Amino acid sequence: MSHGLWSYIFFHRIKTPLLAVCFGLLPDTTSWLIYAFYNVFTGGPFGKPVLELVPDWTFTLYNISHSLVVALCVILIVFIILRRVPVYMFAWPIAIVMDLLTHTREFLPTPFLWPISDWKFPGISWGTWQFIAINYFLIAIAMTAIILYKRKRRNRTRV
Repeated sequence: MSHGLWSYIFFHRIKTPLLAVCFGLLPDTTSWLIYAFYNVFTGGPFGKPVLELVPDWTFTLYNISHSLVVALCVILIVFIILRRVPVYMFAWPIAIVMDLLTHTREFLPTPFLWPISDWKFPGISWGTWQFIAINYFLIAIAMTAIILYKRKRRNRTRV
C-alpha cells in the first residue's frame, strides 16, 4: 500500500496518476500478490511469509520485478518503440529504490542488480513500528497537502 501512496504523492500532477500508482505497485504485485492468489487456491498460509515455504517461482518473479536492470531495460524498450517514456513508468524504479533502502539483507533483500549481480544493499528494516509510524505520518502530511492544494486550485478556477 505504501508504494502506491508514495507513487501518487510523487506523480499526482500528471494526467494519469493512477498509472503511476500501478507502476509503483508493480514490483510487489508481480510476486507477492500472485503468491497470495496461489495461496487462496492451494490453501496456503497468509501473513508474514515463511520463506522456506515460498515456491521458487515467487522469488524468480521477485528478482525480475525488483531489478533496476530489468526496469531500465523495459523503459529503454518502451522508449525505442514510442520515442518517449511515459513519466508514470518511473514509479517502478522509484519503488525499487524505496525497497532497496528499506529491506535488510536478512529478510527479502532487494535484488536490484539482478541478473548481473546478486549483491544486496544492507538497508534498514521497514518492519518496525517506528518506521511504519514515520512512513504513514509522512504519507498523511503529503496527502493532506495535496488535497488542500487541489482544493485551493479548484476553488481558484471556479472564480
